[in-house]
Amino acid sequence: MFMYIFKCISVYIDKNGKLIGIPTGVNPKHGGVTGLDIFFVLEPEYSDEELESFLEKVFDTCYSKEYTDDLPFAMQVYSKTKGPASAVKGYQSIYLNWHDDEGYTIIPLKPDKRYRGAFESIKSISIKVTLTNKCLPIEKGALATAFRTAIDIIEKYGN
Repeated sequence: MFMYIFKCISVYIDKNGKLIGIPTGVNPKHGGVTGLDIFFVLEPEYSDEELESFLEKVFDTCYSKEYTDDLPFAMQVYSKTKGPASAVKGYQSIYLNWHDDEGYTIIPLKPDKRYRGAFESIKSISIKVTLTNKCLPIEKGALATAFRTAIDIIEKYGN
């Protein structure tokens, strides 16, 4: 299997704290990557270990299939709604990417008031979980701590 040096996922958060993680796949028609019709759910009151396992599972599913235009947006499948804008209404969002030379970048998002269903970064904030040595894994708990920091930023500035 081909190893990708860059992966990205979206995590949506409902009002009760449930997480819905969506991996990306290659979009050959338009180039780049697009969210797949696959989603994973993590119920609230999760431990740091469960959170990291959830995020890793979503990242591991990136590029597991090719995106095609006939695939529905994963949040539409999850929420059983017709359009992408209604599928994310009432959710918060966090965008995460992984680069094998750098580590994780986590970007807390807020709904974009100009475009229904879109999100924008909060004050251009991003949280880095960097590699200290490319041959060593990220320290256990560091990804969960950074993700929880992103949630705190959304709670403070996301409205």
